[in-house]
Amino acid sequence: MQPSTSPVRRDYDAAAARYDLRWARYNHDSLNLLRPWLAGQALGRVLDVGCGTGNLARALYGWGARVDAYLGVDLSPEMLRAAADKAGHARFAAGSATALPVAAGAFHTVVSASTLHDWPDADAGVRELRRALHTGGRLLLLDWNRAPLRMRALNAGMRLTRQPYRRMYSSGEMRALLGRAGFRVLREARGGSGLVWRLAALEAAAV
Repeated sequence: MQPSTSPVRRDYDAAAARYDLRWARYNHDSLNLLRPWLAGQALGRVLDVGCGTGNLARALYGWGARVDAYLGVDLSPEMLRAAADKAGHARFAAGSATALPVAAGAFHTVVSASTLHDWPDADAGVRELRRALHTGGRLLLLDWNRAPLRMRALNAGMRLTRQPYRRMYSSGEMRALLGRAGFRVLREARGGSGLVWRLAALEAAAV
């Protein structure tokens, strides 16, 4: 877990109370990119890495996904409090992508939506997601897609204003991360939210 002085953790703690209102459209649009891969599916035990305020937990049940158990992990205590209030049927725990509080091979499905850009070590994080999955399990990884020109411009602007994120990745770089960690990419989807945000989602099998 990142220390309490982590800028990312500090920012999300501060934003938790108004997060869903401020990012309502983005949250809807980004999770909707994953919906065809989750709705009505038998997902088994689900791990949501960077669960935030629990939007995926609530969406899964609304989409009719068959979930044996759900665990949401986030580095922000305030985001976890909001998640517990919103999705009381789910379990939540403090942790980070590079130090998940779970046993090896404990999950059938791992989802990480809009968190990769915050990870201090992307390779270590993806290896940790692979550790949490049993062989043959599925990973759904969604994040900002740096490749489009508008996203490269946004990235430059965010760097100039010193926004506390690590880096943006292109979908090709995301594929490379997955391959190095022992995943086989099955399919890719691209979408967006509003005029600026462009997203890539990858579904991968743990091999």
